[in-house]
Amino acid sequence: MPPVSTESAVLILAVSQLLVPLLNGLLSRRQTKHESAVDQVPLLVQSLGAVAQDVRDIKTELRVVNEHGAKLQTQDLRLRALEDWMGAARPQLHQAVNHVTVLMGERTSRQLQHAANVVAKDTGPGHP
Repeated sequence: MPPVSTESAVLILAVSQLLVPLLNGLLSRRQTKHESAVDQVPLLVQSLGAVAQDVRDIKTELRVVNEHGAKLQTQDLRLRALEDWMGAARPQLHQAVNHVTVLMGERTSRQLQHAANVVAKDTGPGHP
């Protein structure tokens, strides 16, 4: 190794006097950032735990909503089937009502005829 001149030594000393505090400052800031980051880890873990719990709660609520949605679809299908059945039954019901009305009319007519015959018999000749 060649000998270091006095000027070089002074220059090296001057640079080192400037660089050492600068490097120490950088290392100190870096250390502070690392310590700050380490202090934040428990808070981050706690936040992640809370987020995970919220996600679980949301999934549970979504499951309930999906179950209700499926029940509503089933009820909707049943309602549509009932409406279809009623639509098909309505003409048959009207037809049955018409038949009953005709039959009731015939029955009423027979009852009136019978009543008229009874009255005619009771008020006929030979009856005081």
